Amino acid sequence: MTEKIKNYFISIYPEHANLFLSLEKITKLKPSVIPLPEAIVKVITGQMLSGAAANTIYKRISLLREKQSLEGSWQLDFESLKKCGLSSSKANSIIEFGIYLDNDSKKIDYWRHLTNDDLYNEIKKFRGLGEWSAAIVSIFYLGRADIFPKGDSSLNKVISYLTSSGKLINSNYFFDVTKAMPYRSYLALYLWKALDEGKFQ
Repeated sequence: MTEKIKNYFISIYPEHANLFLSLEKITKLKPSVIPLPEAIVKVITGQMLSGAAANTIYKRISLLREKQSLEGSWQLDFESLKKCGLSSSKANSIIEFGIYLDNDSKKIDYWRHLTNDDLYNEIKKFRGLGEWSAAIVSIFYLGRADIFPKGDSSLNKVISYLTSSGKLINSNYFFDVTKAMPYRSYLALYLWKALDEGKFQ
């Protein structure tokens, strides 16, 4: 299936066929085993941070959660979250989310059954969770196949680069993400992978 998706991208983006050919195929997306409330904590932690920095802070949060024998990191108090390295705004977002759950970590399990648009709307109801956060939850924790994080700065830079390079072949060229439907999540994963591997230097 994932090889088929890769070949599909090669066919619809022939100007960048060599790029996709140079990348190992992405594994099939599937829902994460991480509970959704914990996924929200991870996503809030990772906002506007490098992967390494986010992982370091979340590791501290996880260790503290285990030390306090809590069900989830959303149950930590404000000062504890701050000491782990979170900003006040991120700590407050997690606290408010925890208050919403109020002893019922299954309260948001219905998200798994929502359409992509409805899922976005539900996630964005919480302070500190916007378009980017909704996309990350949808892709990495719910395994949705057709989501593209429009607000992701890295992906926007990649699209600009691909558009510029495509214009060398066709002056009217524009890298159109919508052509990748219904596999836009996989497209995002490939472009992130290409960026991580230094394909645009």
